[in-house]
Order: sequence, then C-alpha cells, then structure tokens
Amino acid sequence: MKDYGTLIKKIRLEKGLSQKNIYEGIMTRQTYYLIETNVSMPSFDKFLMILEKLFISVDEFLYLVDPEMCPTEMQLYHQLSEAVFKKDQKMLDFLTEKSQQLYSLSNKQHYFHLNLITQAMSYLNKVPVEPESINFLNELMQPIKQYLIGIDKWYLYELKLLNNSLYCFELSEAIALGTLVGKKIDVLSDLEQYQDIKLRIYLNLSSLCLNCQDYENTLFFSTLAKENAQNNYRLFETIIAKLNYEIAQTASLKQSENRQITHYLTILEDLDYKETVLEYQKILKSNAIYY
Repeated sequence: MKDYGTLIKKIRLEKGLSQKNIYEGIMTRQTYYLIETNVSMPSFDKFLMILEKLFISVDEFLYLVDPEMCPTEMQLYHQLSEAVFKKDQKMLDFLTEKSQQLYSLSNKQHYFHLNLITQAMSYLNKVPVEPESINFLNELMQPIKQYLIGIDKWYLYELKLLNNSLYCFELSEAIALGTLVGKKIDVLSDLEQYQDIKLRIYLNLSSLCLNCQDYENTLFFSTLAKENAQNNYRLFETIIAKLNYEIAQTASLKQSENRQITHYLTILEDLDYKETVLEYQKILKSNAIYY
C-alpha cells in the first residue's frame, strides 16, 4: 500500500490523537515512527491493533487508500446478497460475469472467491438441490474450502468468506467449517467486527441446520449464537438464536407445541419483522409444530 503510513498519521492527527495513544501497548515509539514515515510496514495483527486505536475499520482504511478498488468488492457482495434474497437471476448472471472480469484484470484471489460464490448462488437459484447438483457445487467450492482449511488463523476476510459461502456447501462441510471458527479465529477476536461476523456465522449455521432438520447441530450452533448475541446485546440475533434452539428442541423431542416459540414470534411481530415470522411459520408447519 503506497503511503499507508502517511494516511495513518493523517487519520491520527484528524482525531486529535498522539503517537503514544496509538503505539502504547503495541510497539515501541521508534517502530511506530518508522510506520508513519512509510519506512516499514506493520505485521497484519499490529496493523489491526493500530486501526482499532484509530477507531477505523479495515474496509474504511482500504477505501481511503484506494477509493476505486475497495467499493467495487464491497458493492458486489452487497448486490449479491440482494440478488440472492430477491432470486434475481439477471443480477446473479451479471455478478458472475463482472467478478470474472475483475479477476482476469487483477488476478486477485478475492475476486476469484467472489466469482465462485456467485456461480454457486446462480446455480442454486436455477437448479433444485439433488445429488448431481451437490457434486457440482462441491467441485465448484473446493478452492474456497481448501483456502479456509489451509489458513492457520482467520481474520475478517476469512470469516466473511465463510459466512458468504455457507449455503453453497454441503451441510456436513458447512458444519465442519463452522466448527473451525473458534479454533482458527485470530487473537484479536474481541474486536467488534469479529464478534459481529462470528455471530452471523453461528446464526446462519443454526438456520441452515434447522432447514435440513439437523436438530442436534441446530441446538449446538444456536447455543453459540445465543452466547455471542447476549455478550453483544443484540436483541434480534438473540431472539433468532433462541427461536432456532426452541424449534430444534421441540422437533427432536417430537412435541407439537412450545409456548416459548409463540413468545418469540410475538416479539418479532411487535418489532415488525413480518417476513421473518412468515419464514418461521413455514418451518414450523414442515415440522408439525403448532403455536
């Protein structure tokens, strides 16, 4: 990154922080001085610590470094989420082509991973999940799986990559990768961004397992989601985690009623999450649970 140190210094001065405010507890004053003067570059873990003390995210910093590059990737992921939610096949086709173009031009692995995910989501939007389609998806997603397993410590990129690709994996592989989160997450996992994406992974895994009627793993991942949501005071995420847990427990015990489920659905209705309630009504019906 060109002039990264100059940018760090600029942000520090704009926020009225001294050099000591930043380097204390991380490195020596001399080491930090060399960073701000573009002489040396910090290791990635030290870089994240510096950004934390500057109260700025990695995405924000990269945007300031190169406004032309970073929004492209973030915008594409945002468009992908919307396209998947709306089942917009034209947008999925466009994103597949666009990510391939960007990868061909830059040869950056980020765009390669994005292209694989857009291909998988596009395929899932067209084809029902059958043995043949599962084999195709397994082969398509193999590079992402190998990348995640091969990395010793997961930073934000790896966590976001897993979260974005979860539904493209076979259930057993998604579960296996999800269980690695606690083992592979970096020592800086107490940062808010890490907590947010980790919570999202556990929530998505619990919902994925519930949809596949894998109640044992639904209970496991929803418990992890509850713990993370309560630690961060996330009301919506706490309710969803508890709801997934109660549905899985009720279904695994072959019960047909659970007042707690009704209670959580009522809260979601009061919070105006009507679409979410409708989705859960379908899940309850498929599991012969009344509320």
